Amino acid sequence: MKRPGRHGRAHKAVRHDGHAIGLDLGATSVRAAALSVKSRDGELQVHSKTLGGVPLAPGIVVNGEVVDGAALTSALKTLWKAYDIGSDDVILGVANPQVLVRELSIPDLDPHQRARALPFQAKDVIAMPLEQVVLDFAPLGTSTSDGHLTDGLLVASPREPVISAIKAVEAAGLTVVRVDLSSFALLRSSADGHFGVEVVIDLGAHLTTIVVHEHGVPKLVRTVARGGEELTAKLAERLELSLGVAEDAKCADGLTSPGEVSPVLKELVAPLLADIRSSVNYYRSSQPGARIERVSLTGRAAALTGLDIALSLQLDVPAEAVSPTRLLEPPGRQTSKASDEGWATALSVGLAMGAVA
Repeated sequence: MKRPGRHGRAHKAVRHDGHAIGLDLGATSVRAAALSVKSRDGELQVHSKTLGGVPLAPGIVVNGEVVDGAALTSALKTLWKAYDIGSDDVILGVANPQVLVRELSIPDLDPHQRARALPFQAKDVIAMPLEQVVLDFAPLGTSTSDGHLTDGLLVASPREPVISAIKAVEAAGLTVVRVDLSSFALLRSSADGHFGVEVVIDLGAHLTTIVVHEHGVPKLVRTVARGGEELTAKLAERLELSLGVAEDAKCADGLTSPGEVSPVLKELVAPLLADIRSSVNYYRSSQPGARIERVSLTGRAAALTGLDIALSLQLDVPAEAVSPTRLLEPPGRQTSKASDEGWATALSVGLAMGAVA
């Protein structure tokens, strides 16, 4: 996705030193993954240079939108200084419940012509006024029904949240060279190409992103405004605990421990499970006969004990948590500390991997 309103000299996503930086603006922290990403013989080789992050105070980023730009800028300056990241060119992730992704076939045009024609192709698909959205198109190949058409995914994101995020990032002295949909980043870092149909779910503090793909091609993308912080807040209210104690109890007990916490958590997590189930059922209804082979979970809330079992029972599909660093290979010179890998997210890693997409 091109940066909206970008002018001036061209910047490349991959720097002269061979590294790309993915930037994930989360609700509880901001995280960067500086990776060496190369494509060799059709396969990605990914080495980590730096994985780092700093926590954010509540209210700075809410549901994927930057609310306090000055505070975010300050946190980014701290992050770059603390981890000596070096390069100031970043690939910025966009996640928002209002982001729309739809399959679309458009005339087979070169990228410049396609960008000019896209608003005309999208006007009957997008409910929002076109001047209020950022449009992009991810081509997936020549249409099987008409060789003069290209099949792909139309992406429409509200413009103002994207602009606000770019302003806060660039106020920290960084340059946004690309804006990428976090859902696509999630797919790059967490999908398993060995499965024909897989559901990949990123469970964050405020947002949960659900992607169904077939052999790596996204077929359903949805982001819902539910996450781990909502569970903590409601658990604290129900059991009359402080937020800190409720978070500790949630992490320690999960959905399977004896006592009063797990039964309450099972009840509280039910709406999130219902949102996931409805998304998966929508895919199943549109693709009769398709068999989902696995559900892969990532994100901080994915570590909730028993959540994988609950999802597996809901969807009748095996579910398991996957590491955001599973595709990273030990580099020749490892400059990131082992403890820093805790800052890695599927989104930051996938954003950097997108530099060669």
